[in-house]
Amino acid sequence: MTETDKNFITEQYYLFGAGNNAWGVIAYFGKENIIAIIDNEAKRINGFMQDIPIISLEQYMKSHSDGTIIITAAVYEAIEEQLLSCGITNYYVAPMIQMGLASVEQMIADWNMTQMEEIILFGYQPIGRHLVSALYKKSANCRVKVIPQSNKEMEWTKNDDLIIADESDINRDNNVIVFRSEDWNRVSTIKGTDEGVYNIFGLVMETNKRAAELVKWRNIHEGESCILVGNGPSLSVEDLERIQSSKIASFGMNLAYKVYDNTLWRPVYYIFSEYNMMRQYYDEIGMLRRDNLFVKNFYYMDETPMLSDTNYYPGCAERCYLEKQRFSDDIVKAVYGGYTVMYDALQIAIYMGYKKIYLIGADFSYLDDPATKGNHFYDDKTVDKRAVAGKPHIYISLAAMQKAEEYAREHGIDIYNATRGGKLEVFRRIDLESLI
Repeated sequence: MTETDKNFITEQYYLFGAGNNAWGVIAYFGKENIIAIIDNEAKRINGFMQDIPIISLEQYMKSHSDGTIIITAAVYEAIEEQLLSCGITNYYVAPMIQMGLASVEQMIADWNMTQMEEIILFGYQPIGRHLVSALYKKSANCRVKVIPQSNKEMEWTKNDDLIIADESDINRDNNVIVFRSEDWNRVSTIKGTDEGVYNIFGLVMETNKRAAELVKWRNIHEGESCILVGNGPSLSVEDLERIQSSKIASFGMNLAYKVYDNTLWRPVYYIFSEYNMMRQYYDEIGMLRRDNLFVKNFYYMDETPMLSDTNYYPGCAERCYLEKQRFSDDIVKAVYGGYTVMYDALQIAIYMGYKKIYLIGADFSYLDDPATKGNHFYDDKTVDKRAVAGKPHIYISLAAMQKAEEYAREHGIDIYNATRGGKLEVFRRIDLESLI
């Protein structure tokens, strides 16, 4: 390939899904390379996200149908079916970029890629394409080969005029970049060494290094009891007052602080798991007590500067929630997603050593429209729910709770549901009145 040919890669895409992961995808590719964001929620259409227009699928098909779509939504299967039913095959399902993908500049610098004469990409899709484009701008001498992992990747490789290779081209001296952890093991086995094998998600971000500080919380409450206070509409201020009087340690979550003006209740620990909430209410959150505050560490937190004296924990979400759902026994390494902040809270509480855990306000019975008031007990305190509301997937959240119950049972931990009503039947029920 000549140096002139290396200008071939055009990187403008459409995203599908204006949720948390879209922020990570935009940060990685640059918003100048995102033409528009497709979304199925009518109230979002014709709005903007980082100045990028949000459009309907119908608008895309009418005016933009030749553009590549990157599905950013965490739950993507229904979107994939929707696209295929419309005859759209030019799409890519993005991994959970929000959880730790470095910038291409950092990858190139940390891996010293400008000094490599040849690299092999084990797979080829927009993420790898963006890396190659940035590399070519810095080094005119690097030769790129691709081992496509699907017919679609083969087509993209041919369109970009890259050299097509296969596994027989891998040898001990190659530099190979992989895009999935399972491929890292596979390539390392072929090479006979893991030297020269680079996982695109393998770089430890500076912000994630703070996770090592979380070890101070391990078993700090060994054998004790706590209450995890969810934000369901069944919860009342009177419940919070009783919890405060009980002296049992409690955890607050997301926007529960909105009711502080109406109650003396203050949780011993507080958890935030939603990036959009951090953005929307950053100044208010910054006024909360910090040393007991746990915030999911989205790697692109430079959009909202990290708060000092705060516990940032590394999030991790598998693409196939139901098939790969995990429960973390070490929050320094990861806190797995379950489409509910309650799942994060359970992993953190158990890491702290709590042996009896009571849930309250865990209704698990959201209204269809996530922006509708009535889904949370503090709704009368929020102005614009559209800015922070995400589409609930109750079946995923319930599956996560089932995983938590299994983990707790296997490790001698008791979890009880003290919620008044609701649809969470995974845990044994207990009346709040008998508890406190």
